[in-house]
Amino acid sequence: MCVGLWTRSTVEAVAQDAARDLAATPEGGLDRARIDEVLDRARSRLGSAGARTDLRLEGVDGSVRLRVRHPGVSLVPRMLSGHGAFGSIDEVIVVGREDTR
Repeated sequence: MCVGLWTRSTVEAVAQDAARDLAATPEGGLDRARIDEVLDRARSRLGSAGARTDLRLEGVDGSVRLRVRHPGVSLVPRMLSGHGAFGSIDEVIVVGREDTR
């Protein structure tokens, strides 16, 4: 269970950093290339867990909305574990845009 909670807190922290990075991007600079750069860097920071983490920008207006999904950690084979894994995440992180003119 501790591994699942540690993984969850790590994924959440990296996703928060990515959302803040996107929110701080100057007006007009938040194009597809910049979004991909930030999200790819976040997945890279997660190591092997990054391949199982879905980070998706859901919207940008007065705030950045970043959806993060991660299946968590299962310590037993999937057939035996039922539905749950420790530390699974499915949430939207919202960070207000800064005045970046």
